[in-house]
Amino acid sequence: MGVGRFHLKGLQSWLVPLILCVMLWAFLYPSFTASAEEALPKNVLVLHSYQKGFEWTDEQSTGIEETLKGTGNVPLIYTEYMDWKRYPSQENLQQLYNRLKFKYQNSPIDAIITTDDAALSFALKYRQELLHDAPIIFSGVNERGVASIRDKHNLTGVIEQINSSQTIQMALHINPLIRKVYVVFDNSESGLSTGQMVMDQITSLHRGLEIIPMNRFSIEQIKQNVSSLSSDSIVLMTTYYSDSTGRIIEFDRFASELADSSSVPVYHLYDFGLNHGAFGGSLISGKIQGQTSASLALRILQGEHADELPIVTDGTKRNVFDYNELRHFDISVNKLPKGSEIINKPFSFYETYKTLVLSIIAAFAVLVTFIFILLFYVQLVKRMRSNLEKSNERFSLAAYGSDAVIWDVDMSTMIYYFSDSWYELLGYERDEINESHGGWRDIVHPEDAEQQEKARSQHLEGRSSYYYAEYRMRSKSGEYKWFQARGKVLRNAAGGYVRFAGSMIDVTDRKGYESKLQMSYQELESTYEELTALQDELLEQYNKVVENQELLQTSEEKYRYLAYNDILSGLPNRLSLSEELENFIEEHPDGQAALFFLDIDNFKYINDTMGHTLGDQLLVKAGERLLELSDGRCLHFRFGGDEFVILIKDIDGYSEVVFCAESLVQGFGEPFELNDSSVHISVSIGIARYPENGTSAGELLKNADIAMYKAKEEGKGTYVMYGEEMQRHFDERMIVEHHLRNAIANNELSLHYQPLVDIGSGDIWGFEALLRWNSPVLGFVSPLSFITIAEDCRLIVPIGEWVLRNACRFTKELHAQGYEGYRISVNISVIQLMLDDFTEMVLTILRETGLAPEYLELEITESIFMESFEAISSKLESLKQKGIGIALDDFGTGYSSLSYLKQLPITTLKIDKSFIDSIDAPNNMSLASSIVTIGHDMGLNVTAEGVETQDQLAFLERTNCDKIQGYFISRPIPEKEVAAWVAARTAG
Repeated sequence: MGVGRFHLKGLQSWLVPLILCVMLWAFLYPSFTASAEEALPKNVLVLHSYQKGFEWTDEQSTGIEETLKGTGNVPLIYTEYMDWKRYPSQENLQQLYNRLKFKYQNSPIDAIITTDDAALSFALKYRQELLHDAPIIFSGVNERGVASIRDKHNLTGVIEQINSSQTIQMALHINPLIRKVYVVFDNSESGLSTGQMVMDQITSLHRGLEIIPMNRFSIEQIKQNVSSLSSDSIVLMTTYYSDSTGRIIEFDRFASELADSSSVPVYHLYDFGLNHGAFGGSLISGKIQGQTSASLALRILQGEHADELPIVTDGTKRNVFDYNELRHFDISVNKLPKGSEIINKPFSFYETYKTLVLSIIAAFAVLVTFIFILLFYVQLVKRMRSNLEKSNERFSLAAYGSDAVIWDVDMSTMIYYFSDSWYELLGYERDEINESHGGWRDIVHPEDAEQQEKARSQHLEGRSSYYYAEYRMRSKSGEYKWFQARGKVLRNAAGGYVRFAGSMIDVTDRKGYESKLQMSYQELESTYEELTALQDELLEQYNKVVENQELLQTSEEKYRYLAYNDILSGLPNRLSLSEELENFIEEHPDGQAALFFLDIDNFKYINDTMGHTLGDQLLVKAGERLLELSDGRCLHFRFGGDEFVILIKDIDGYSEVVFCAESLVQGFGEPFELNDSSVHISVSIGIARYPENGTSAGELLKNADIAMYKAKEEGKGTYVMYGEEMQRHFDERMIVEHHLRNAIANNELSLHYQPLVDIGSGDIWGFEALLRWNSPVLGFVSPLSFITIAEDCRLIVPIGEWVLRNACRFTKELHAQGYEGYRISVNISVIQLMLDDFTEMVLTILRETGLAPEYLELEITESIFMESFEAISSKLESLKQKGIGIALDDFGTGYSSLSYLKQLPITTLKIDKSFIDSIDAPNNMSLASSIVTIGHDMGLNVTAEGVETQDQLAFLERTNCDKIQGYFISRPIPEKEVAAWVAARTAG
């Protein structure tokens, strides 16, 4: 019993404090949690239906980001692009699904902003699964699209309200005689829907308008039709991305071409048509749509529920017209509906400063009234006025007699006044050159302008007691006259400027004969004040000498800077690096350092495709990126071209060098923004360490350069440490390159020809030309080694031309021997394709050899298309139109999608040998068969490479493959043996 009481008292002694602590924690915990939550920024996902660079999408994105970033607590903005307009496929949706699932599985999304229908549909379908069931705020979706949504839970947004009625009414306001409306829309599902909606809205106006849809016409037919429309017609542009033939076009380009062709105004529904031929109208604004949806998102992030926010249906349009289009159709601004916005309108002083002009007029009226009042006091100031007139008369007479020009500047308004003598001397009419507002500076001789401004500034800054300058001014006849100008500034009690006035005299006739000493002597005799002025002038001349010395020193420093720094990037140059390395080696013989040699991969292609201006911008950005990645210990240099060097002194060891190299490779993985374009590049880095890899500046640079080339050989976008084995490999490469330069001149190159056989008929279809090199010094050199070297040093250009010329000549000779119809297939390098004159080179060789274009086929690898599609597709398309075949070699080894494959200007697919070698495996057999089917479905011929067995031939016959080549038919045959081989096969 006593023990029980003891334990009860002990329990009471610590239980009460424990309860108090728990209650205190329960009271404070919510505030701690709330504070933590308030400190964390909200996450907003912006999901765009279309690609970056599409103007409608960019406008919405701009409106969204400006609004979200304009709030006090800026949320984290994640932006994704579906690119649905260019890739409307299930594969695209699956890739987007996987990407979002990976990126946001651990990042809770607080709000989803979608633009246009595809993004909204995707977000509604997957937001619970991928995006934490976040509220959705849509924009760019019309009324039909919103009405089709079944579940509007946790959803709000802004409707893209397509209402052409107001645009038609505005058009009728401008031209009441309109009787016909030509509606332009495409045959896509959204285009037909929009076109029908617009035509229904026009009909509902009951204005007796005839509606003519244009979706059944091609681009050329549309432009031809609108070019001859009468003045009682207009064109209404909706959305248009393909014509009746299914041809895909760019909206901006077509809109501009349509406006150029049209004889009547072209009205639009969307404001991204502005500056692309849009006349105007009541236009839906993508930017306003984005701003409105972002405002709704901010309200949700601040605690409101999406279901409680009504869907916005109006307020996203602009009544806007293009002044250039108004002028083109000779339509007065006064005919526009009241309150219309006008873009591209030239500057109008009255409209811009209307309030000011009216205020001046009002002030003038008040002033006139005041003058009438002052007339009552005229008698009181009559004597003063008389004296003033006499004084003015004396002043004018003295000024005229002295042949001097009187000038004056009101320092508060900066308005200049010149006496009549100035106009008489120079021949100008008053205000002819806007001299009262500073236009007189335009006629000052360029060599004298700086000196005149300098003297003026010195006086205004208080460094000279009066203003004095001599300079030339151009008269109306074009002749320059010398003037000697003097003046003095009047200051108020606070030291501010009030008035700056003085005189100038024409000293042209005596400028070449009088010295400054004589002028100073005459001034000394006239007044004591001019003596003081002369002393100040001499002091000023002394100051100029001092300033000239300073300028000389500045020039020397500038020349030294130019000698040791790269002009484009501002980084130190090769000379600076050499001195820095030599000084380090001399001062730290036992030190440790690393030299990184960086080269931008494929920079020449970027220069050729994007232009040298953007190439220079990229080099500047690359230099800035290097400085951003630096830890403060690195010294950065640019060698010229696309080569940069980094010197790191006092390194701690191998691990630090590896860390720096990996940081550089990863750092250059981030894209560069150039003129609204994202450019992705990589760098190859070669590393040489001091003293292990060299003890002189030249040796370290050479070894780092060798390591850099090794990095490029290993696939680019990586780094390699220099090793002695690299030197041997580099020397061998240099030997091959040296002998290869004379291979054509020494007649060391030859062509072998491997037959291609038509499976269906068994006849010879033609041959593929294969290059061989037999060097008298190196022996037979493998094409796998010397072709890569030829591409790196650009010898592939003359070699490729030699191969094409000889292959075409050989084929023409076969035709002359009676083997007509045989074709020749020639491999082409990407280096050749990037040349501006590649197309002309091919056509010239065909003309010179007499070979018809249909007997030539050019083989291009899949990787070339993936890397340089835009640059080469137009060239190949042009050759294809001439009848030349285009074969896609080694198909299946790259990464191109089928949708991408459809865009390639090719006629033949060549199945890679690796698929043929393994067709005995069921999976590979099915894959090879599928490739043949895909090629035939796309209207292409299919050729199988590397056929070596009867079983492989039998399988290809079953799959209806068109042509084969390989050792089963024949090995590559020397040119002199081809005719005999053909004769033997034909006879057999």
